[in-house]
Amino acid sequence: MGEGKLSGMTQTTKPMEIRLVRGDSPWVSPWLIIGSVGLLAVILTVVALRNLDREERFMHASLAAQAHMLMESLEAGSRTGMMGRMGWGRNQLQMLMEQMAQQPHVLYLRLVDRHGRVMASSHPEETGQEIPPKSPAGTGRYAFSDFHGKKAFEVVRPFEPWVRCPLTSQGLCSEDRGGRPPGMGRGSIGERANPFPEAGPLRLVVGLDATPYQDALRQDLAHNALLLAILFLLGATGLLALFWAHGYRMARKSLRTMQVMTEAIFARMPVGLIATDRHGTIRRTNRAAASLLGPRVATGQRLDALPALESLRRRLEKGEDPIEDNIVGETEQGKPLPLLVHATAIKDMGQEIFGFAFLLSDMTAVHTLEQKLRRHERLAALGKLASGVAHEIRNPLSSIKGFAAILARKAGNDPTAVDVARTMTHEVDRLNRVISELLEFARPAELDPKPVRLHDIIRHSLKLVEKDAHHARVRFEVDVVPPDMEAVLDADRFAQVLLNLYLNAIQAMERGGILTVRASMDHGMLRVEVEDSGPGIAPEALGHIFDPYFTTKPNGVGLGLSIVHKIVEAHGGEISVEKGAGGDGTRFVIRLPQKDAATASAFSLKEGNPTREDREPRLVPS
Repeated sequence: MGEGKLSGMTQTTKPMEIRLVRGDSPWVSPWLIIGSVGLLAVILTVVALRNLDREERFMHASLAAQAHMLMESLEAGSRTGMMGRMGWGRNQLQMLMEQMAQQPHVLYLRLVDRHGRVMASSHPEETGQEIPPKSPAGTGRYAFSDFHGKKAFEVVRPFEPWVRCPLTSQGLCSEDRGGRPPGMGRGSIGERANPFPEAGPLRLVVGLDATPYQDALRQDLAHNALLLAILFLLGATGLLALFWAHGYRMARKSLRTMQVMTEAIFARMPVGLIATDRHGTIRRTNRAAASLLGPRVATGQRLDALPALESLRRRLEKGEDPIEDNIVGETEQGKPLPLLVHATAIKDMGQEIFGFAFLLSDMTAVHTLEQKLRRHERLAALGKLASGVAHEIRNPLSSIKGFAAILARKAGNDPTAVDVARTMTHEVDRLNRVISELLEFARPAELDPKPVRLHDIIRHSLKLVEKDAHHARVRFEVDVVPPDMEAVLDADRFAQVLLNLYLNAIQAMERGGILTVRASMDHGMLRVEVEDSGPGIAPEALGHIFDPYFTTKPNGVGLGLSIVHKIVEAHGGEISVEKGAGGDGTRFVIRLPQKDAATASAFSLKEGNPTREDREPRLVPS
């Protein structure tokens, strides 16, 4: 396999680059995950704070209940001691407060006036000091204060344990049998046994030790924080797992979609694709590449079997990337195959090469078009030249023919002069026919396509060469499927095509043989084959048999097959030549597109009906 360039062809294709990225983008937005986790944290924090607040309120209510119970007990004890004739005073109240403060959770009991001066206390040293309570007196009011390094839960309420009663005319309490003077005016209501008459309204302050409750609250806070952290981790993990599971399902679905799409693209790409690893082993290919190069591009094969592609791979390894080049490959049958190759290296994000990709485009059709273009250019120039030469030669030939006729009349009885004059006239007529063929080749083909029975055209054209075939011991075989098949074409011009092909076939079978004509419809195309059993055409002549003035016969002009090619192209079809079925002989294959009668006139290359002279088939020796 060698490398080559397509002459006269300019490539403007944008270079191809393939990169493989390791790691895909997340399927779920990270902001969505962060927001969900943050919302979970807020919810758990709110729940934990509400639980902590509930426990704190429960602790305060419990301490307040204990404090009120102490206050009720102190009031009840004081009231009991002051009733009747027990005669309690400050000392007894002081002693009762000291005894009640012996409980482990009681820090202090104070009886203060409205200015905060301590009238009695469980700690005698505080008596007479001003220690205002932290909160005003009232049911349910409390505050925290420091007491000798401890946190005290302080509750304040009014303290009135003494009995109120109306006074008698002697100034004694009507209910006091002991006659103790209260020191109040006559007719007023007095307070019996009040040991602090000068203090005015008194308030009882109870301070309970809140340290055990705060320790328990801190433990609850730690437990709640731990529980919150555990719940947060579990919830965050669950959310992440949910998002990741959703992303995984989406990724699987997207991957399956991409696989199906990739397989469809690979299978239906109009160009061949070969992907290899960095060592040149084929890892992926498609049907187009297999149809171009056969089993040599199967998965697992190495590029060593395709030297041209292996050469491109080595160039890519050296850093020449991308590469676009024209190479000449080989088909499975060993025929040359022109290819346009786009080659590039497959790189990862680190610019490391770990594979190569090759796109192969079959350039056979492009080369065929180029050959047709060059042929048409040559034919156009040759047609102009032939037209000019024919007009310049025809006039002198008319004069020569006239002089030959005059010479024949003057020769009289001279047989030699008459024979010379006859030879001159014959040669002038022969040259005139050649010039007419040149003019016919130079001017555009005129077609009048109509629906006709193909079997009739073939039989009629064979009848015209029946005599020549009999002398050459050539017999005919005709196969038209179906027998009554109709085709849209110019009957006279197509008969001219068949006649020229028949004459070539008969002349090629000098020792006799078989001339076979087949006709059929193939996917909307009329297919006509003319095959002989002669020796065939030399391989070196196959590429030139339709060129004007190319002939392999000593007496041929070389225009017969050129005119055949021109008429077939005027019908919008194509003609090709190949070896016969048995490997011997020659087969001409004509393919013509078929149209209905309404559009058949589109075949015509110019308006107007041809003359009768133009419509008659012409036999041109090639």
